[in-house]
Formats: sequence, structure tokens, C-alpha cells
Amino acid sequence: MPRSCRASKEGLKKAEKAFQLKGWTQEYIAGSASCTRQTVSKFFARRPVAKHLFQAMCNELDLEWGEIAELEPEDEQSSSKLGMDTEREKTCEVLQEGPKATQVLTSPVSLAKKQNANCNEQLVITFTGDIETLQKNPAFQAAFLSMMQAVSGDTSLKIEKIEKGSIKITFSGSKEGLKRLEEQIKSGELTEVLGMPVEDVQLLPSSTTGEEQDKIRLVQEIIAQGASGRDLSDTNLSGVDLRGTNLSNADLSGADLSGADLRGANLEGADLNCADLSGANLRGADLNGVSLHDAVIDEATIISDKWRLLWKIVNQSSKARNLSGANLSGANLSGADLSGANLSGANLSGANLSGAYLIDAYLIDANLNDAIVENALFGENSELTEDIKRDLKRRGAIFEDLPGDRFRILIPYSG
Repeated sequence: MPRSCRASKEGLKKAEKAFQLKGWTQEYIAGSASCTRQTVSKFFARRPVAKHLFQAMCNELDLEWGEIAELEPEDEQSSSKLGMDTEREKTCEVLQEGPKATQVLTSPVSLAKKQNANCNEQLVITFTGDIETLQKNPAFQAAFLSMMQAVSGDTSLKIEKIEKGSIKITFSGSKEGLKRLEEQIKSGELTEVLGMPVEDVQLLPSSTTGEEQDKIRLVQEIIAQGASGRDLSDTNLSGVDLRGTNLSNADLSGADLSGADLRGANLEGADLNCADLSGANLRGADLNGVSLHDAVIDEATIISDKWRLLWKIVNQSSKARNLSGANLSGANLSGADLSGANLSGANLSGANLSGAYLIDAYLIDANLNDAIVENALFGENSELTEDIKRDLKRRGAIFEDLPGDRFRILIPYSG
């Protein structure tokens, strides 16, 4: 069940029309839908937002959310299955290299179905090759399966699923047959099948559902390859062990990371908007630049005081808040309302303050070195020297109380 939704192209047109008719601001919708302005911006940018917030915004606009949401097509990679039954009934001629020239192998369907009826074992083998060779060539499919049955000594072996990358094939069969295949691949005895080199093999735990098996494969892939910049939005990663994993700049918006072990993980620049981090362990994780708008964090979430404070700032009103001496270096505070806040002596070096509201904020001795201040709105900050103001303006900041900057305030920030 998807945890997030995004607007379709036609749905967005309806939403924008309703928004214009209402005459509201994004801040007003955010308040009425109990979310942040950044989530509203994502809604109107057709990016995924948490389903309950998507529905809440549609309700505020007097729209039926089902007519606005984009229906996601089924993932071809995870739902592509081979219709092999007809071919299994045929006698297939298989060409093998070596002393045994041509063999005729028969796959008795009735026996296969009987043996697989109570079978939970599955084996995933990754091959190098063109996936269309298997998907669009029934004769080759049958020959390939017959070869694997012969190698495993298991006539009940069948193909459950084919996925890209390179070619991932999930087999089901008897425990003994799948184990035999795994051992031959790991020992180097079986290195290719019908000209397709074997890259990897994974024996999945028994008694797991298809969804759980997909989750296991995804986690193994993330651990082995990392997931820097990868789209993992709306993914179920609850309870998984991703310690030390590279997830920098990954899109984890709407992902279920409840109970996940993310100790020491690199989450720099990751999008965790609307992600469920309840009970997750983030001790020692790199959260510089991470976006936490509408993320779920509870008392059981293990996270440093610095990043818990960031989460509170972006999800709760921080007007006139006392943040004196706070360490917010590298924090993503884009669009945050910090008007009237006491930021004296605060460390904001390298922080993302783009589009933030800092009018009447007290910034004496605040460290703004290397902070991103594009479209950040300042004003009534008398403690800032003229040199600091000029430097901030040069970097894209807007000063509401300076000549020439007023017209820029009318341009809304949509980051």
C-alpha cells in the first residue's frame, strides 16, 4: 500500500485552479492541513507527499483526492513473470558444450506443480545478458529452464520472476535442488548458462512473502552497492540494518524507516520529508543538509539533540524561539520561519537558509559563514553590521528594510 501520493498532470491543473479560486497562500494551506509549507510546495510541484497530507490538502481545496492523485503503474521489474507452463510441457532440445553434446530433457508439469505446492524456498541468480532474450523468446525460455532443471537435478524448478539489473531471475523449487544450484555457482563449477555468465546468487530465507523477499533483495543491493542519489521514496525499509550505508542525496521521502538501524549511515543531503523514523537508530549518522519536513520522529528515535532540534524547528513554529548558541551547522532550514528568533551566537555555518524568514531575528555573533541565503528574508536586524548585510545581499539574501529589495519580497520562494 503506497504511503505517498503525487498529483497527476490533470489533477495538478484542477488543484491550481482551486487554489487560485480560494485566494489562499501556501502558508495558509500548510496551517489548515497541519503540514509544512515545503510539503505544500512539493504538492504543487507534483512531487510525492505523505498520503494523509495529500488527502488533507485536497480536502482543504474541496477536491476529491482520488481524482487528483496519479495512479502509479505496476512496477514492470517486480511484476514481470514468465508464462512457462506451456513450454514446460514440451520436450526441449538443449545444446551443451563439452563431452555431452545434445541432450533431450523433459519437464513433467504435473510433478513440478505437486512438488512446488508446499515449497517456500527461492533462489535469485543474476546473469549478464539481454533481458529481452528471455522475455521475448519462449523457445529460449524453455531451453534455459530445462538446463537449470538438469543442473539442479530438480524437475520441479520453475521461474517465478524476471527483473532487470542485469538479469535477475527468481527460481522456486525443492530445498535440495536450489541448494545444489547455489553451491555449484559459489564453487565456480557453474559460471554460465546458455552463454549467459552468472554474476551473483542469493538463497532467500524460507517462509517469507513475496513482499518480504523483495525487501530482502533491496536491502542486500543497497548494502552491496550503496544508494547515493537513488530514488527510494515510499519504500518499506522498516527494521532493516543499514549501518554505515551510503544514502547521501537519496530520495527517501515517504519511506518507512521505522525501527531501522541507521547508525553511522551517510544521509547527507537526503530527502526524508514525510519519512517515518519512529524508533529508528540514527546515532552517528551524517545528517548534514537532510530535509526533515513532516518526518515522523518519536521518543524512541535515537538521534542527536542537534538534529532533533532541527526537526522541531522545521515542523513547529519557531517564531521568537530562543535558539541562542544553538549548533545548526549544515542544517537544512530552507523555508523555516525564524522571525523574531534569538539566534545570538548560533552556529549556522554551512546551513541552508534559502527562503527562510529571519525578519527581526537577533543574530549578534551568529556564524553565517558559507550559509546558503538565497531568497532568505532579513529585516530589522539592527545588530548586523553594514559589511555583513552587504555580504549577505551579495549571496542572494533579501533585506525587507533596504531600498531596492522590497519588490523581491513579492516573489514567493518555491524551494
